[in-house]
Amino acid sequence: MTATAPAQAPAVTPIHPEAAALLISEQRARTGYRSLLQYAHELHQQAANAQDLHETLHDLSAFPEEDDDRKAYDTRYQAARAELEVTRQQAQQHARRMIRSSSAARHHHEYLATLLLDTARQEALQRPLRAAQLRTAPRPALPSSAHAVHPALTIDPVQILHEQRQEHNAIAAAFLGRPRRTGDSHLGTTADEDTALLLDTNRDRHSHALLAARYLLTGPDTLARHHAQLACDAETQYQTVHARIQRAHRDGRRSAPWQDGTTWTAHLPDHNDPDLAQTIPFHFHLDLRWSDDGLALLVEPHDAAHFERQSGITVGRGWHSLARWILDTHARLGGEGPGPRPRHEHLIWTPATDRDGLRLPPTLESRYPNLIAALEALRVTLTPAT
Repeated sequence: MTATAPAQAPAVTPIHPEAAALLISEQRARTGYRSLLQYAHELHQQAANAQDLHETLHDLSAFPEEDDDRKAYDTRYQAARAELEVTRQQAQQHARRMIRSSSAARHHHEYLATLLLDTARQEALQRPLRAAQLRTAPRPALPSSAHAVHPALTIDPVQILHEQRQEHNAIAAAFLGRPRRTGDSHLGTTADEDTALLLDTNRDRHSHALLAARYLLTGPDTLARHHAQLACDAETQYQTVHARIQRAHRDGRRSAPWQDGTTWTAHLPDHNDPDLAQTIPFHFHLDLRWSDDGLALLVEPHDAAHFERQSGITVGRGWHSLARWILDTHARLGGEGPGPRPRHEHLIWTPATDRDGLRLPPTLESRYPNLIAALEALRVTLTPAT
């Protein structure tokens, strides 16, 4: 009896290039794409670091394997390769999550995820985001008399008490709402200068065009040419002002919801209430803005320095971690960032499974180093809401 060959699965029809380009363009407009760009930038940095170590190790290949320098560089090289592989897997998983939420057919997901990550890596290379620009220039050592009188504190998460952990969660929850605007509202007042100019030039271009047509048909050619030129001038000015307004609108959308918002309200638990059902509002001021390349959220340096002086706490890179945590958490709440959607009451410190208390997830501590120091600096400088 002749065995029948197994039926072959039908070949998957490749996705049309124009359809793939359209899907990639849609993904680039999502908030989660900014996180993918960050992954892509980290991949470039880690790959360059691994390549430098590999070249150094090649130069040391003439030394015996027992040589201390060669062994040390080999260890660093293997660690760099492992770190690069972990970041690559995280980036691929993030790209897959973005594609899975799109309208693309399931059998195209893997191809589109690879294409999306390749697009992000290429874009990260083209953007003005380089390792040298991310590293702050070394500062000259200050004389001893210039240092603060009181020694700066370094925060160890292990030393944070239960009440402090609850208040850290409340401060973190404040960043999930919209900040209170500090500027005056302009609703009901006259239009801004550009909008008024746009309305005027729109009226002028139509008026002069009609007059040019009228004089062309019934009047002197000189007046027709005069008003035709005025209509062209008004059209040029209209297009210039319109482009300026559109650019301002795009910048405004990019900076939302942190534009012009500096006052945040944290609802801290009332520790005098046995059930902790009551909360007490406290205010703090923190200026957040987008970086010039639009990839990262930043804490204004003058704010960071003010909090460190006022609290006496050394935060350092914790401000960068806080800004990254805010951006990533907003993305996760929108279903676009990596990881599960966070619970508002346990954003930083989560319930411990083996005891009655709150613990800091190891993944959070490693992904956002010194984040607790930033939250503690905010906590000790809170002011009661009036």
